Amino acid sequence: MAAIDSLNTVWFVGTVSLLYVAFLFVIAIWGNRLSRPSWQPYIYSLTLAIFCTTWAFYGTVRQAAEHGWILAPTYLGAILLITLGWKIFDRIIRIARQENSTTISDFISARYGHSRGIGMVVALLCLLGIVPYIALQLKAVSASFQLLTETTSIELSWYNDPTLFIAAIMAVFGILFGTRTVDSSESHQGMMLAIAFESMVKLVALMAVGLFAVYGLYDGFGDLVDHAMAVPELAQALTDYSDPSVYLTHALVGGIAIIALPRHFHVAVVEYRSERDIRTARWMFPLYLLLINLFVLPLGLVAQLNQELLGTVSYITLRIPMAFDQDWLALFAYIGGLSAGTSMVIISSITLATMMCNELILPLMIKLGWRGEDGDIKASVLTIRRIAIGVVLVLGFVYYRLLSQYHSLSEIGVLSFVAIAQFAPAMLLGLIWHGANRAGAYWGIGIGFAVWLYTLFLPVLAGAGWIPSGFMDGLWGLPFLQPHAFLGFNGMDATVHGTFWSLLLNCLALVIGSLYHKPSFADIEQAQRFVYSHGQSHHDSHKKYAIRLEDLRALLQRFITPAKVANFFEASSNPLTGRLIAKGQVNDEMLKSADRLLSSVVGRRGSDLLLRNLLEDQPAQYSNLNTLMDEVSEVVLFNRDLLNAVLHSLNQGITVVDENLNVVAWNQRFSSLYNFPPGYLYVGQSSENVVRFIAKSGGYGDGQIEAVVKRRMREVANREVLHYVRKTSDGRYIELSGIPIAARLYVTVYTDITEHRHIEEQLRHTNEILEQRVEERTRKLVDLNEDLQKANRNKTRFLAAAGHDLVQPLNSASLFSASIINKLERRMDAQPELVEQVLPVAQHLDQSLHAAETLLSELLEISKLDADIVRPKRQVLPLAQVLNSLVSEFGPLMEQKGIRLRAVHCSATVDTDPVLLRRVLQNLLSNALRYTTEGSILIGVRRQQHAAVVEVWDTGLGIPELELEQIFEEFHRIEPAPGVATPTKGLGLGLSIVQRLCQLLEHPIAVRSWHGHGSCFSVAIPVTQAIGEPAATPNAINGNSTSGLVLCIDNEQQIIDGMGHLLSDWGYSVVTGNGFNRARQALDGRIPALVIIDYHLDQGVTGLDVMAAFRELWQQDVPCLVITADYTEEVKQKIDCLGYQLLRKPVKPMGLRALLNRMMP
Repeated sequence: MAAIDSLNTVWFVGTVSLLYVAFLFVIAIWGNRLSRPSWQPYIYSLTLAIFCTTWAFYGTVRQAAEHGWILAPTYLGAILLITLGWKIFDRIIRIARQENSTTISDFISARYGHSRGIGMVVALLCLLGIVPYIALQLKAVSASFQLLTETTSIELSWYNDPTLFIAAIMAVFGILFGTRTVDSSESHQGMMLAIAFESMVKLVALMAVGLFAVYGLYDGFGDLVDHAMAVPELAQALTDYSDPSVYLTHALVGGIAIIALPRHFHVAVVEYRSERDIRTARWMFPLYLLLINLFVLPLGLVAQLNQELLGTVSYITLRIPMAFDQDWLALFAYIGGLSAGTSMVIISSITLATMMCNELILPLMIKLGWRGEDGDIKASVLTIRRIAIGVVLVLGFVYYRLLSQYHSLSEIGVLSFVAIAQFAPAMLLGLIWHGANRAGAYWGIGIGFAVWLYTLFLPVLAGAGWIPSGFMDGLWGLPFLQPHAFLGFNGMDATVHGTFWSLLLNCLALVIGSLYHKPSFADIEQAQRFVYSHGQSHHDSHKKYAIRLEDLRALLQRFITPAKVANFFEASSNPLTGRLIAKGQVNDEMLKSADRLLSSVVGRRGSDLLLRNLLEDQPAQYSNLNTLMDEVSEVVLFNRDLLNAVLHSLNQGITVVDENLNVVAWNQRFSSLYNFPPGYLYVGQSSENVVRFIAKSGGYGDGQIEAVVKRRMREVANREVLHYVRKTSDGRYIELSGIPIAARLYVTVYTDITEHRHIEEQLRHTNEILEQRVEERTRKLVDLNEDLQKANRNKTRFLAAAGHDLVQPLNSASLFSASIINKLERRMDAQPELVEQVLPVAQHLDQSLHAAETLLSELLEISKLDADIVRPKRQVLPLAQVLNSLVSEFGPLMEQKGIRLRAVHCSATVDTDPVLLRRVLQNLLSNALRYTTEGSILIGVRRQQHAAVVEVWDTGLGIPELELEQIFEEFHRIEPAPGVATPTKGLGLGLSIVQRLCQLLEHPIAVRSWHGHGSCFSVAIPVTQAIGEPAATPNAINGNSTSGLVLCIDNEQQIIDGMGHLLSDWGYSVVTGNGFNRARQALDGRIPALVIIDYHLDQGVTGLDVMAAFRELWQQDVPCLVITADYTEEVKQKIDCLGYQLLRKPVKPMGLRALLNRMMP
């Protein structure tokens, strides 16, 4: 069979594998940040699909091909358990969460009295049973890689085997996303999302191959079955059900694996969130298994029918698309198998590492004397778990390289499943049988694994040549000890044989061991929690668990005070005589209470021993009582020594007074604090004598000694909670804190805070000095601030006056220039020679005036920005309001230059200053127009998370990459390349103004450019919710107005004349005046269609005052365009409030014309 031509390189397939695993990293990272609770039940169900490993992807297909199984037996067992036996599944989850068990070893050890030994045994056996299964996954990944790339195990040494790198990546994935915290019960949300994604990938991949095989090679399922039935061997396999033992054994093992596999237990318990998870998994997980099994048998039949072409029935899922030249389908199938393997290996390595750390490594380190701080312990635990993950994968890789070649995937899978099934008796019998104890669990698990090892695992080693092949003939040559014919049972399938004997002897050993050995109190207590976790309290009537009330009372009276014993048996005693009313048996609740009471006196170990004697019906025998009391004495001595060591290590003085007001404890610091003479303090010393000694030495400060002593003793006798400070006669400050504690004791803590008080006094003195200095500096700053405000007001007035006075003559000259050009263009036909001579001069004059206006405007604007005069006035408005006005303004200008202006509609509502934003975008459009000689300019908006980004694109000269950071500097201009037309030069202040305005508005600006192709400037503006839009300013004229008549009012005659000439040239009827009276006379009773008026007129009169007078005269609203060189926000607000349009000087003729076209009817 030829290799797939486009995929036959190790590097290509290896790269695809690494990219896929990298994509899983991305999903896991995204999943850790994702918060979608509604997804949880579906993710939970899909993560349970780690049950479908590479065995499901490759091995079950081979099983179906060899046995003709319609439904894989392991799937059948899992489906039956999750649908019919779901209450078992649910009960295990609930008990595990109740006991805070996160691993299978935690769960089993918790059932048997939290036995550390059981946990260690289960952890070790899990490692032994799961490592071959991990090797199975690595073998499948390696074999599919070799098959796809036509390499062999001989060509691939261990150090260049890609499986080693895949295993390393799996280890890194598990470490990053499975050991983030010490708490192993914490959910791994990102990792589970990646596992769920892999479940979908392997399902789709297997179904894709199945669809190709059934419908691409045959005419459907019916046609395929007809071809198979025509082959006698296949017909026999499909119809022969005479020996169902293999099928039923595999189904049993599959059902057990759902609850006993460490990886499944981890996913089912740790990732469980609510009952919705179980409800969803009950239908979704079986549906998943049915879908992934749908094409298993058809693929096996296709393989058998085309065996000459395929050559083998191994890795059928991958061989079929390769044999029929379906290159990319083969690669997809390989990725599906890789998904099936990685998900299992990652979860299994994490669970095994957790068990190894919790059950083996940490207990050993603690026993050897390891200790650490809290943070060090957490870091050490995480480090151990991460190393353990690597060790697990190394063991799996070694097993894969050494032994997996001797068995197929299905054989290795069943081998591991049967090993894990040895936990089932201890788990399931422990849930239903109260009598199961830890001794029986040891026997059962130990014997079950020993039989598994003998009948299934050692034959693997014999086949590999690691042990003599004579082992298969039985130990010492005894036929009845043959691994595959144990005790003379031969003729059975090896898997059926090993499963039968291991589980049978496991169950028998568990029952016999539990009946033979007496349970400990911990066994009984945990049995009740597991067996009766869903029912009411059960009272076992068996003789060996019965304790009589009088026996328990006699035991408690030996160690507990009579008052506490009487209170304990109050409900069962005669209130007059104190004798027991009934001589019945102790119930479970009373037994637990007695255990807690005894534990408080003699410790857990002593309580367990005493109650065990009673449980074994030996109440009169206390042969170990002396030993027990010795241990109790040692504990008491240890506790006393520990308390003394703690007291004497404290920096505070401490005294403890009993209910008789005698001193029972103190420390050395207290003695030295008040200089008690040697021997003065002793146990039983009257606290009154101690207080009087302190008072006489001045320890409580000034005052009558007897009064001080009485007050202090009253505080101790009344057990008052107190806290105060006393100054001693030698100048020290002593802080006293008193608090009553249990057993009628009163503790007083004495702390010398003299040094703290001195520091406090120094701080208070320093604070007073600082307050004086701050007050002086504040006065100076207030005076300086007033001077600065005055200077700022003067600067503002100067800039406003300078702007108005400098712009006025330029404005009038610009209007005259535009009028001259317009007149020359109209006389082109009449006097072409004269026009051709004069028109260029006029156009140059107009360009020069325009350049002067621009330079002056930029200088004034940047001066205001530097002076911090400009203040943004934010408001919420539609962004389209600003963009539409700019399109109207620049459309004619760009059309005149032969450049197309394109605008993208925008509905966003933004929070900004519309005037300053318009200035920013106006500068950007002006630059685009200046540096674009042909093509188009685009202004549009892109929506991002919380911002609307306005972008201005042009097809102009572009900006060299080295100058991108310099263009926002003052006076910086871009020099065009040689041979490129030079645009009109500016002063180099436009983009500097844009940057400062954007910083003022807090609108980030960015630039991208491609030299020789164009540029893109973008401004990000925060979006907000839309508000009600104000009514539009009426632009139409009322009925009494005269269409086409324009009234111009300005106090400068030159501007009036220039405006009149320009408007007349455009075809308007113009009436002019320098004030209200002249304008009214010139109108002669007519009402204009539009008024163009200057804001600042003579003698302090404003254009708004004149318009108010005309409104009263005309008794109707007339559109008004206010022209001004005053850029202040106050003027703009006044104009906006009246609904008038604003046009700032110097007036650009084309901008004026565009505005007139919009306002005139």
